[in-house]
Amino acid sequence: MDSTTIRTRRLLALATAAVMAFGVGACSSDKNNSAAEPGQSGPVNMEFWGWAGYEKIVDQWNAAHPDIKVTFKKIPSGGKGGYTQISNAITAGEGPCLAQIEYQAIPSMLVKNAVMDITKYVSDGMGKYVPSAVSASSIGGKVYGVPVDVGPMVLYYRKDLFAKYGITKPPATWAEYKAAAEKVADADPSVKFGTQLNEGNDLAAYSLQTGQSWYSTQGDSWTVSIDNPGTRKVAEFWQDLKDKGLVAKTGNAWDPKFNKAATAGKVLTFVNASWAAGGLKSDLKALSGKWAVAPMPTWEAGDGKSSSNGGSATSVMTGCKTPSEAAQFAAFLSGDPQAVKTGIAAGLYPASKAGQDDPSLEEGDPYFGGQKVGEVYKASAAQVPDTWTNGPTYQQVETDLAGAMGKGTYPDAVTKVQASTVAAIKKLGLSVTDG
Repeated sequence: MDSTTIRTRRLLALATAAVMAFGVGACSSDKNNSAAEPGQSGPVNMEFWGWAGYEKIVDQWNAAHPDIKVTFKKIPSGGKGGYTQISNAITAGEGPCLAQIEYQAIPSMLVKNAVMDITKYVSDGMGKYVPSAVSASSIGGKVYGVPVDVGPMVLYYRKDLFAKYGITKPPATWAEYKAAAEKVADADPSVKFGTQLNEGNDLAAYSLQTGQSWYSTQGDSWTVSIDNPGTRKVAEFWQDLKDKGLVAKTGNAWDPKFNKAATAGKVLTFVNASWAAGGLKSDLKALSGKWAVAPMPTWEAGDGKSSSNGGSATSVMTGCKTPSEAAQFAAFLSGDPQAVKTGIAAGLYPASKAGQDDPSLEEGDPYFGGQKVGEVYKASAAQVPDTWTNGPTYQQVETDLAGAMGKGTYPDAVTKVQASTVAAIKKLGLSVTDG
């Protein structure tokens, strides 16, 4: 998942068992630990690996903390090799002290013994962040990362095309969404109301909205429930739209095919996280003023439930000899007002409660015709169900879903990946049942 803010809750017994069974020993290199042991003095040097635009925040930290220097190293995003690079470096004793870890990847990294329990360093400050992000950064009551950003889901829509096709308001429910899609198709079959599911992240985010999780734990055993009623409802809904030709085959923000279709007025909406606004602004400048933002449609009228896709934490990595200083930096990145403001400017929607009230997020956005889109993002972030649990093999799930969704129907993909995920967890040596 890209993604993502998908909830992570684990029992400590499970996390401990996983680490004991599959942890890799790690030592840390001197480059990350100039003042490593209690009683030592001198400057601390630490590396921080990630792919987001953190460079300016690191500079702000270094300017204010001359005795604790952080060096930022840009790596590929986690799912594109970043996590493998981090894990390999830790195994070789050359790992960073800090790393950007997406919420859904924290259990996988814990199974590899790559992330450190930093509860004693940061627990007093976790109340600064939205509860969903705290939950996503924690396992069994232990904190394995300081939340940085979240990805509240919304509906992006074309005001001008809504008017053209007689759609008076954004659909509040998925039933209204389908009705609007049918209305557009009746007027012009070449025009699509929205975009179809294309990857596992999308399916996970839509499933999260239903309140039914793909995983649960009991004692030290996992239960896999990807093929649950909520996810099957999502899969069948989108398969129906796809079969009837009501949604485009393209992706959305940053997808060249979507950009071409949008420019030609051939697609009216897409559902994605707050960060997707950056794709519109960078690739579809000519459509400024024509897009608007509305709440994500719900399954039941008035229930307000939303979802989240994406977001990450700053984790202290196994082998870091200066975890206290590393945790201080992580807290600064997520909680310092100026650092949060810098992150917002880089396209991050903050997990910090105070950050979500930053004046820059309360202003009208010129691209969206002056709409105060921050209000929509904030409302969405507050309505994400807290019932989601992530699993220990998320990259396997993403890969398997992408393959199955590309070759068959969405419901079939759900069934296939249910089975392949149970098998994958068994291969880790963990106790697992088929839910």
